[in-house]
Amino acid sequence: MRAAFPEYWIWALGIPFVLVVLYFVYQRVSRITTIWFSPDQYARSFPQVKMYFRAAGMVMLFFALLGPYLPLNRTREEQNTREIYLLLDVSSSMNCEDVKPSRLEVARRELRQLAAQLEGNKVGLILFTDNAYVQCPLTRDVSAIRLFLDLADTEQFTQTGTQFRTALVLAMDRLNHIDRSSAATTRAVVLVSDGEDHGDAYTSLLERFKAAGIRIFTVGVGSQEGAPVPEWKNGQMNGYKKYEDGSTVFSRLSEQSLKSIAQESGSSYLRLGEEEGRLASELEREIRSLRVEGLAENEDKVSRNLYQVFLFLGIVLLFASLFIMPIRKI
Repeated sequence: MRAAFPEYWIWALGIPFVLVVLYFVYQRVSRITTIWFSPDQYARSFPQVKMYFRAAGMVMLFFALLGPYLPLNRTREEQNTREIYLLLDVSSSMNCEDVKPSRLEVARRELRQLAAQLEGNKVGLILFTDNAYVQCPLTRDVSAIRLFLDLADTEQFTQTGTQFRTALVLAMDRLNHIDRSSAATTRAVVLVSDGEDHGDAYTSLLERFKAAGIRIFTVGVGSQEGAPVPEWKNGQMNGYKKYEDGSTVFSRLSEQSLKSIAQESGSSYLRLGEEEGRLASELEREIRSLRVEGLAENEDKVSRNLYQVFLFLGIVLLFASLFIMPIRKI
């Protein structure tokens, strides 16, 4: 038997003091009780038992405080160690409706399906515009990923542009921050955007991804024909964005940058259209084809808590001592 809170053993030094106090209380109560009851009546109340019950009850409560438990056999479970971050562009151009109902809605739909098909792997979600934000850290909880995808919206952030670099830097930081000393881990990033990157160069960053063995799959959403960029305010469409000269802002799928990132990473570029489920299936197949360097061996230390037993015994003993008293015959 072991203690979950061994630091409380120091309190054991107070047990002799408590027992001495109980003994003196017993002696004093005995003298007072004999005034009201005859010696025979008092003897039949088993006063020593009352003291023993209280002493034993206090000791049981002390052991319950230590949090005793029995260590049982450890269970080991081998699991795949793929870790995937989904990077979703939520810039204003993702509201374009050149794919129905919109680029963002189609991307969210496909990523929800992808998360479901990747069940058992760790998946996280990063939303980005000019800046990037971790919307959901790595988790095996598919429902959490799907929930945060449902909440993803272009009105969440004040920035309306697109920078791949900020999203990739954040993904790199999050994937490298995790302790993986127990086993090697296969890591990947899925970048979903309409390709209109207005940020800094990221060539050196891609080299870091390659050196770290992190694959980057890119997904383009939209059409070559493009569409005007809707302007949304408070959940309502308020016309289309305009340039200073009054002309309408038009957005088209720019595949060159997305293809370049995938090529540098040694991964695939996929184009997302209105066909439901195709992207999720292809990406899921690509990601699962990644060679897992090792199987993580999760070790669960199974134990049986015993504090409830000591707590129960302590309460029962103290409660029972209340009913051990002499009965006065009239």
